[in-house]
Amino acid sequence: MDVIRPSFLKSGDTIAVVSTARWITEDVFASVEALFATWGWKTKGSHNLFLRNFQLAGSVEDRIRAFQEALDDPEVSAIIIARGGYGTVHVIDQVDFSSLKTNPKWICGYSDITVLHAHLNSLGCATIHSTMPVSFGVATPEALESLRLALSGELHEIQFGSAKAGVKLPQQPLPVLGGNLSVLDSLLGSSSIAFHREYLLFIEDVDEIYYHIDRLLMALKRAGVLNNARGIILGGMTQMKDNTKAFGFDTENPWGHGPEATVHRIAQELNIPVLENFPAGHQNDNRAFYLNVPVLLTERKGQYVLTFQQS
Repeated sequence: MDVIRPSFLKSGDTIAVVSTARWITEDVFASVEALFATWGWKTKGSHNLFLRNFQLAGSVEDRIRAFQEALDDPEVSAIIIARGGYGTVHVIDQVDFSSLKTNPKWICGYSDITVLHAHLNSLGCATIHSTMPVSFGVATPEALESLRLALSGELHEIQFGSAKAGVKLPQQPLPVLGGNLSVLDSLLGSSSIAFHREYLLFIEDVDEIYYHIDRLLMALKRAGVLNNARGIILGGMTQMKDNTKAFGFDTENPWGHGPEATVHRIAQELNIPVLENFPAGHQNDNRAFYLNVPVLLTERKGQYVLTFQQS
């Protein structure tokens, strides 16, 4: 598949901040404007950023219009989603993505924004998995700098984890696909998850019970989504917990092992490697990286290296 790759940002370009799910405050937007200005970029906020429909940034119609306007705006070179949570799935089937074929632009975010990543990657577009404005205040310098590098085309590789002896890495460049595991699972049966070619699966998640990770991965496996996976890149599994409540029984019902062990078991069944401790997910050190851009996996000085193929 030919990948649609947006142009990298230059000085003076404009980034749209759009709410497809939850709202942000005026203070958060002001801090984002200030940061982007230091990077040489202008900022344009969607009309619904500060609207409050309970958790959501306005009605479904507000959120559809906000994203559509940013997609179609010729002055906008990239779109970063303001905040995750839940709600992006409401807009995905109502948005016209045809303008990305003639005027592609980077779409950035994580968590709930996995809906956009999976959908656009399935359409052949490259995207950027990254921290979002609501998290800029707590993001590590490395997370923010990686976003700047990714948008400007200066992100060439990520070194991570501890390389384990005997792990067989794919020899050919492969795209990284995936995102938040729970959100990926929610897309099963839709056109938004069409991973029909060989790829590397990236997953992360937050605030799940241990056995839920098994359930989510088993669903992806049984649906055939993992048939073409040639490796699993494991990001943050944060705020996880075992089943320590009795649910009406006299005793607790622990699953007994953590999510990493579950991922390794699934990978072993698929005969593919697991590459742990990738610095992305629901954590302050949430590094930016490209999705649906071929990468070469190698080892260097005891660590794994993800090298992006930019041409």
